[in-house]
Amino acid sequence: MNSSLRLKPKGRGRPARSPEQIEGVRAHIGACALKLFREEGYEAISMRRLAQEAGCTVMTLYKYYDRKIDVLRDLWAQVFDELFDELDTIAARKRKAVARLKAIALGYVEFWLARRDRYFMVFMSSGVSQSDVSVFVSNDAVLARFNVFRNSVAKALDGAGGETELTLRTELLLCTLNGIAHNLITISAYPWFKPQKLVHVAVEALLRI
Repeated sequence: MNSSLRLKPKGRGRPARSPEQIEGVRAHIGACALKLFREEGYEAISMRRLAQEAGCTVMTLYKYYDRKIDVLRDLWAQVFDELFDELDTIAARKRKAVARLKAIALGYVEFWLARRDRYFMVFMSSGVSQSDVSVFVSNDAVLARFNVFRNSVAKALDGAGGETELTLRTELLLCTLNGIAHNLITISAYPWFKPQKLVHVAVEALLRI
């Protein structure tokens, strides 16, 4: 989990919890929140309801999180850590630049296809404002993990174009991959091409632009 997104537990009167104990409590709260957000939706869940599910008092819950959005951001951080750990492993297996780019691009789409509940939680939670999201997406540690795409695009282009062109193509790739994942998940009744084919063609087109 991204430690920069965590909140420090507050309060007095008891011995300080160890980092392992704090992590354990957060993991329990996160698991309960994920279940509730998946079943009832983020917007419908109150801190009181979450405390009830977690088996603690609301006061105890507020020692770990100031607001409900902070719980959601922690869950987002967990999901993206899991995603990029997988993509880093995939990238390490591929020596050729274009093959590496195609592999991580497909890995990105397949990650969301295999975890549709996470996709909805990250990208489609109702009751989340742009300012709520901006705090998360402006986090340097989160942004740094997306460099696996930028670095892979740079190597696949083999020096062609400058920094502006590299940024443009990287952003275009991410928009395309998110579009593929979104359509395959939310319009699953349509007979889309297989994700492998869609990603392959998308990457090939991106490199020819």
